[in-house]
Amino acid sequence: MKYWFRYIKLLLLSLCTLILVVACNSSTPQLQSRQTPESIASDCRVIEHDGGETKICGQPQKVVALSPALLDILLSLGVQPTGYAEVKLLNTKVFDNPSQQIPFLGDRVTSQPVNLGTRHNPSIETLLQLKPDLILGEKFQLEANYKLFSSIAPTAFFQTEGETGWKPVMQETAQALNREEQAKQAIASYNQLVETVKRQIAPVASGQTMIVLGWENVSNQSFILSANSFVCKLLKDLGFDIIVEISGVSNISIEAVADIKADHILVMPTGDNTIDNAKQQWQNDPILRLIPAVKAGKIYFLDYQINRIRGPIVAEIFINQIRQFLQP
Repeated sequence: MKYWFRYIKLLLLSLCTLILVVACNSSTPQLQSRQTPESIASDCRVIEHDGGETKICGQPQKVVALSPALLDILLSLGVQPTGYAEVKLLNTKVFDNPSQQIPFLGDRVTSQPVNLGTRHNPSIETLLQLKPDLILGEKFQLEANYKLFSSIAPTAFFQTEGETGWKPVMQETAQALNREEQAKQAIASYNQLVETVKRQIAPVASGQTMIVLGWENVSNQSFILSANSFVCKLLKDLGFDIIVEISGVSNISIEAVADIKADHILVMPTGDNTIDNAKQQWQNDPILRLIPAVKAGKIYFLDYQINRIRGPIVAEIFINQIRQFLQP
């Protein structure tokens, strides 16, 4: 009887020891990974945007851009997109050759982002399948999509054109992505470039007038870009006086274009028009080719897509191109 008592006692002791070891081993990683309310709060931040405020916790890994403007800002911050919506519909599931598929920005895309459709009609089904950590869009997408997109992932919509431009958008996006320092560097580099080029071209640009025309392919239809458009604001920053006698997107005739006196003309083919075709249109039209600025060689051609992208990367491309145009 005494023997059995000792045996049972040893057995119970061994069992308790085993339970304690298992409990300790299983609980150790949980203690290491457990977050307190304070640590969770410290890893979260609230960003402001045109849809209100959005709370973001942790480091977003899968970020989608629903327009070229947001893609430009993402790339400027050193973030590669997981998904992207272009201006024109591309018949492929992913951007597997971005340098050819994404104008101006594609050579900086090292990922193969999922094709989310067009910026005006992004695919909800594809977004749901992608399960992003952060969705970035433009203000014009806000009313129809904010509630739906917010149910998929934290979402922010921004106004990327007009008076404010891309800088505040970059700063808020940088906060969401913990990239504030990269935003400061990008803005400082842009400001320095503007000052440098403005100084370089001052002898031929200061006090000079310029008109910027969106140029379509149908019957040489055109429209004058408004003063708050991305391109016109850049040109103003470089020292030009921008002519905006007719603002907005109303088509104007060739005769009306010829009547507007400008020292320089920037033509931006849009729609299905191309730079080469627009040049031919201006060379072959008897009214256009007799405009004084054209006869003086002060007419320039750039893709209208630049005005849609509206970010720091394409701003640098545009500014350097203007500098090249104006060099003797």
